[in-house]
Amino acid sequence: MKKLLFILFICFAVTGWAQQTETYTSSGKPVGKFHKQATKKKSDNGFDLSRMIYGGNIGGGGGNGAFSFNIAPVIGYRITDKFAAGVGFGYQYAQVKDYFKITDLNGMTNYFDFKAGMLSTSVWARYLILPKLFVHAAYEHNFTSFQNYRFARNGSGAIEGYKEKYNSPSALVGIGYRAPVGNNVSMYVMGMVDVLQLFPNAPQYSPYYYDKSGSILNAIYPSIGFTIGF
Repeated sequence: MKKLLFILFICFAVTGWAQQTETYTSSGKPVGKFHKQATKKKSDNGFDLSRMIYGGNIGGGGGNGAFSFNIAPVIGYRITDKFAAGVGFGYQYAQVKDYFKITDLNGMTNYFDFKAGMLSTSVWARYLILPKLFVHAAYEHNFTSFQNYRFARNGSGAIEGYKEKYNSPSALVGIGYRAPVGNNVSMYVMGMVDVLQLFPNAPQYSPYYYDKSGSILNAIYPSIGFTIGF
């Protein structure tokens, strides 16, 4: 699925290069002279509620004993017709059946499910380099908690569960393609890379962690979502 989303992202991005460079609304229509003047007049008065941006993504999936669900709303402000910035929040839950395998003192094999929750906060910025093509950057911090298992520390030989908690920073950069689906609404597909994961001592308990012994393409994290107002 990750590779399929990446291929779609590349196709969309190539299409975006064929567009003319001009200021466009989220519906893909050119911003007229009158609209630009009206926008400038509003900005002279300070904060403009009509330039607020809302959006995010929601997803989930499962199979072969695994299940995951995530939701990540964002809110921001369109500083100019091409540049926007804001904050984001997210929650992700993952479960894998019989993930942990422990053999007890009687030689019996015990299986336990993996269950994890992750909270994240972020600040982000996005810039339109073409009417439908944009670059994206964000700082994100993730807080992960999951149930692990071990032999009881009292020496009884029993197996006990305990919580493990980790936090990890991420510095994300990426490129994306947006497609208008309404008067002020766009769907987007984006590929991001956590540049911190490119270093040898990268945080392991990160949603963007990848096996560095494989292809560098595994470092690309695909995302699909929507925005209102940009």
